[in-house]
Amino acid sequence: MTQKYSGIYSIPVTPFNEDRSVDYKSLRSCIEFLVEKGSDGILLPVNVSEASKLSDSERDSILSEAVKVVKNKIPIIAGVSGVSSEHVVERSKYAEGLGITSIMAMPPLSHSSKNQFIDFYSEISKNVEVDIWIQNNKPPAGPTISNEVLAEIINGIDRVNFLKEESDTPGHIMSFIRDKCKKNIQSIMGGAGGRFSIDEYRRGTDGIMPSGHMVEAHKKLWLALTNSERNKISTEAIEIWNKMLEALNFEFMYSVTAYKYFFWKRGIIRTNVSRNPTKSMDYFDEIEADRILKNLEIHFF
Repeated sequence: MTQKYSGIYSIPVTPFNEDRSVDYKSLRSCIEFLVEKGSDGILLPVNVSEASKLSDSERDSILSEAVKVVKNKIPIIAGVSGVSSEHVVERSKYAEGLGITSIMAMPPLSHSSKNQFIDFYSEISKNVEVDIWIQNNKPPAGPTISNEVLAEIINGIDRVNFLKEESDTPGHIMSFIRDKCKKNIQSIMGGAGGRFSIDEYRRGTDGIMPSGHMVEAHKKLWLALTNSERNKISTEAIEIWNKMLEALNFEFMYSVTAYKYFFWKRGIIRTNVSRNPTKSMDYFDEIEADRILKNLEIHFF
């Protein structure tokens, strides 16, 4: 089952109608856009997708729609995080039943001990035959797993050979895992919107998992990075990064609200409605977002 994952694995938002029901037509449009713009894979539903605000039935439907739209053109990684090991196993089995060959799970926030983390990923591995990604985040999104426990999981549990790292010091953790899990780590990708892409590339990352609202920019940056030496980033890559930086900084403040705003303003989804709780952008934020989007259009779209 194990395959190599690399490049830009874009995350679609979950579009909502005015009544906050899922807008499946816009969802299909969003996924089609990400495929057409050259995403190397997609990942959903996860934090960017407001997964914690979705029912299991909605998450099922979103994965089913993704499978229909993608038509095996690119890999899909199913986000299966839940409130317990049993819940995550159930989510994982559903994804596997759709033919999805890779899942990503973040332990529940209630988990904090080494044994809890090891038991959590062991239980998933026992129940499905797909590739299993660890999503290592930080509160309030999820618990942070220590370097040593991450290495023990990757080296000791079947098919848990993949890491999306987006805790407080992602670069340091990537370097540690590359050193301690040489035989077992198959792929490491960065998250956090792609804010640390250059440092992560130096440390051996295999790709980036950002929201897909500016997938063209992330693709262009990744191409420039892969044309660089790991320890000598090209001038072209630095210049691309500098043109992306104000967008990345803005997204850091508003997260899903900003991602949806950009998808909406680009005409990819019909509304920018989110489910509560959510961060709000005011009139001046929208002026700034429009200015940033204009610059992205000049350089990338």
